[in-house]
Amino acid sequence: SIKGKPAKYTLPASVTPQERFVRPNYKFDVNSVTAEEWTLLEQLVIEAGAFDGPIVEIGVLAGGTTQRIAAVKANKQKIYAVDNFCWNGWGFTPDEHWSLVQLSLSYLLRTGHVEIMKMDKNEFFKQYDGPSPSLVFVDAMHDYEETKKDLLWAKSVNAKIICGHDYCDDFPGVMQIVDELGGPKRLAGSLFMIE
Repeated sequence: SIKGKPAKYTLPASVTPQERFVRPNYKFDVNSVTAEEWTLLEQLVIEAGAFDGPIVEIGVLAGGTTQRIAAVKANKQKIYAVDNFCWNGWGFTPDEHWSLVQLSLSYLLRTGHVEIMKMDKNEFFKQYDGPSPSLVFVDAMHDYEETKKDLLWAKSVNAKIICGHDYCDDFPGVMQIVDELGGPKRLAGSLFMIE
């Protein structure tokens, strides 16, 4: 009534501020590479600097790994960050997810270090006609068939370094296709590199 509203539109005094607005607890580092995994990925990105061609990241989520890759890549390399933004663990709509990633990567987008390929990865694979990537990092769908498509595409375009995330018991499809392709040549946590 202090604000001139009828009493029926005011919250009872017994409602605490916490009860008035329940704020979701977003953890943007979940589903990202761990410190142990980053040690290997960082080394692979540095090694990729010896080759021509871009870095291709399949699966962007919030852009945290993209930022870390950009911080250690060779200046000449561009990152193609491929995602259709149809899944996230926070309940964001695709438009909200897209907005978050554009904000997260805004500096890298403006300076040309990163180009977001907002499309289905399989469409990107069909359209890609650039040089052999220096590195392909796979961290999108984690089932057998989709991971197989990602890894076989990387091989078909003669990527110099092929690596990915989630080689672990939680994702048996990832483990199966990686093992079928000869198993991890290098492994840290669940981050793998294949030949």
